Amino acid sequence: MYFLKDIKHSVFLITLCILFGFSGCGTAMLSDEHLAKRSKSQFSQMKKSERISSNASHKAMIERIGERIAGVAQVDLPGTEWEFVVFEKSEPNAFAMPGGKVGVNSGLITLANGSEDEVAAVIGHEIAHVAFRHSNKRMSQAMGIALGGVILNTAMRNKSSTDRVLATGAYGVGTTVGMALPFSRSQEREADHRGIFYAAMAGYDPRAAISFWKKMQGGKKRKMPEFLSTHPNPGNRIEFLESNMDRALGLYKEAKLARGEKPNP
Repeated sequence: MYFLKDIKHSVFLITLCILFGFSGCGTAMLSDEHLAKRSKSQFSQMKKSERISSNASHKAMIERIGERIAGVAQVDLPGTEWEFVVFEKSEPNAFAMPGGKVGVNSGLITLANGSEDEVAAVIGHEIAHVAFRHSNKRMSQAMGIALGGVILNTAMRNKSSTDRVLATGAYGVGTTVGMALPFSRSQEREADHRGIFYAAMAGYDPRAAISFWKKMQGGKKRKMPEFLSTHPNPGNRIEFLESNMDRALGLYKEAKLARGEKPNP
């Protein structure tokens, strides 16, 4: 029993060290230039290994939406060399990498029924991840957690193999549930918040974010509790977006009028 208390105490102290010293504050410790260069190489390899959509209308739509939202986000990401590619994949997914490499699966366009407003909500969200340097921060956090594991192993080197296994397991669960997953959910909320404004300022109806996430939810009950997930509960996510809708709608109407277009009623 004493050893278990000692293990819990050691894990707790080391986790706190990592939480406040390395990753809890969301610090981006890596070189943005290096990550952008690496992303460019990875994206180039992806275009060779994955099937790129031959649908010309999908390609034109994604580039049109992407350019408009990137234009708005340029104030946060000056000098970014954006590239938008549609991959022929059925999963309704999209991603954005450091340096402005953005991929959209054809399945996402299908789920949105070709709605540019809904697709724009997703692209705005992904570009917001880049603006917040989320990839850099996640990698920096992972480095901090890994360092904590090394410190823990060193601290436990004179303990029995059973105690070391228990300590490693406790540290893994503690850092995942207590740090990594909440941090990931926090990043998703940041991207939801800024992303809906990016799309609105680019002239896309922000209410489409609600309709799209309802489609993603699909009326199915969530099987995994939020604290064990990297993403917010869909219902909570929709509520959060709705709480910011008045401001987003104001930005949308201003953007449409500035473009000489009539906003949706």
